[in-house]
Amino acid sequence: MPKELFPSSFECDCGYQLHFFENTIKEMKLMSKQKKTLLSDGADPKHTIVFEHGLMVDIQCPKQRKKKNLQNKK
Repeated sequence: MPKELFPSSFECDCGYQLHFFENTIKEMKLMSKQKKTLLSDGADPKHTIVFEHGLMVDIQCPKQRKKKNLQNKK
């Protein structure tokens, strides 16, 4: 399960860490109270944080997507 590190950093299940400005995270959490909101760090590999109802609910990981795709092909 991905986790939120204090207060504007996050860690994916694969161990990759994402770091943002506190104001950016506050804005994303506020926006996500209205609708699902995504935030990417723009790095390669591209990880995307998913916010819903004012909280971080998931991190979309390119490594995990590759694993899922390989499992679906079997």
